[in-house]
Amino acid sequence: MTLFEEADNILQKKELSVKDYNRFVEIGKQLKKPDDKEKYSWLAEGFELRLEEIAVKEGNYNFVKDEGF
Repeated sequence: MTLFEEADNILQKKELSVKDYNRFVEIGKQLKKPDDKEKYSWLAEGFELRLEEIAVKEGNYNFVKDEGF
């Protein structure tokens, strides 16, 4: 499985966790090819829309890293 596929699989989960968020961010840092980074940015937009789901479980947005995706 490629890193992009892993990121897509995380985004497709029914329920997201802080662990999923952290792994998703880490995947973004590991991508090197411009094409992969562009595709990842599309997924990152979708993940950003789902951050509230994690925040509801955690009670806050403190898990969000300053550097973002």
